[in-house]
Amino acid sequence: MQWWCAAQGVPWSWDWQAYPGVWLFALMLVGVFRLARRRYPETDRPRFRAWMYGLGVAALWVALDWPVGALGAGYLASVHMVQYLLIAMIAPPLLLMGVPRGLYRALANGLLGTPLRVLSHPISAVIVFVSIMAWTHWPPVVDTLMVSQIGSFVLDFVWLLSGLVFWWPVVAPEPQRSWLTEPAKVGYLIAATLVNTGVFAYLTFSPLPLYATYELAPPVSGLSTRDDQLVAGLLMKMGGAVILWTAISIIFFRWVGRSEREDRYVTGSVAVVLLALVAACGPGDPEASWLELGPVAVRDARVGEPPMPDRAALYFDVRTATGVPAGSGRVVVRGVEVDGAERAEIHETSLTDGMMRMRPVDSLVLAAGEERTLAPGGLHVMLLDLAEPLRAGDSVRVRLLLADPYGVVEFSAPVIPLEALGG
Repeated sequence: MQWWCAAQGVPWSWDWQAYPGVWLFALMLVGVFRLARRRYPETDRPRFRAWMYGLGVAALWVALDWPVGALGAGYLASVHMVQYLLIAMIAPPLLLMGVPRGLYRALANGLLGTPLRVLSHPISAVIVFVSIMAWTHWPPVVDTLMVSQIGSFVLDFVWLLSGLVFWWPVVAPEPQRSWLTEPAKVGYLIAATLVNTGVFAYLTFSPLPLYATYELAPPVSGLSTRDDQLVAGLLMKMGGAVILWTAISIIFFRWVGRSEREDRYVTGSVAVVLLALVAACGPGDPEASWLELGPVAVRDARVGEPPMPDRAALYFDVRTATGVPAGSGRVVVRGVEVDGAERAEIHETSLTDGMMRMRPVDSLVLAAGEERTLAPGGLHVMLLDLAEPLRAGDSVRVRLLLADPYGVVEFSAPVIPLEALGG
């Protein structure tokens, strides 16, 4: 490979010192991520988000470092287009998926809230993206900026910013727009598949090479300058379409899956109401109301319709299951996760100096055969930073995180009016 590069006149180096700016930029992104996670601890799939952010940084590193960076900087327009796809289309959604949710809320509620809301509107986002795409592929701009490292960096940085703006309405949870549902996001991305047609046609059907940077570069492949430009145009259209339609497919199937789960939750809520009516008509079997979940059993799970849109309270009865032998020790609930809530914390309400106070509880310990009640005025689970306000008739999925060796158990809890909670 070194011999081939020397023969073709392409810079060869595996040494990081040949591209110090790329490595420093990647390390800076990693440092920013670590600081953000420290300032805004992530509870919603933190490992998944870390992987997504890491893949986004890796995509930028591949685009900017050798060999893609060297070939795209002044040798092949087709490789330059690969850089564009990596920087503007692949890295931004991965980076945005890795950003802690708390940082999004801080940005939306801070000084940048209003500009962010305007810029992240789908119409504004697609206009910014298309405008930057057209400007950065205009021959005078490319030939002016590509002659220096600073100019190339400006081009790459503008691409990254345009990609973040474009993908923000699809990936970022803030600012919230109730109408920007999964079908709306799918429509936004479908419309985006058409917006690069002008630049694609300009590159593909031009009878002459457009960029002096690549026309005057030493040949490094069997492609002519015109054919290399043709490949670049096809990569823009086909590569961009593959990326966008992959995202469309993911959003569509997630939407279908969530709709099916919500249908099951509604069915479950109806079943809970029917069971309550049956219980009201006769004493029945008190054991029949318990839902056995391996090491524990749960009953009477419910969430009060919250008076505030961003928080609610979860109540239920829990006990060690009948199958757990008395001599096996205790079962420890070390945490709770609830779909749609950024955080779920076990709290205890107590009367201190004539005032009702709440304090967080690290864990809930159940001795063998013990039953605990989480109810208004006592132990309960606070659902904080709800993604969407809960309404009576909704249902949420609850996961109890049990200490080893028991793992995680799941159940659903219907949302009921506050006056129906009791207590």
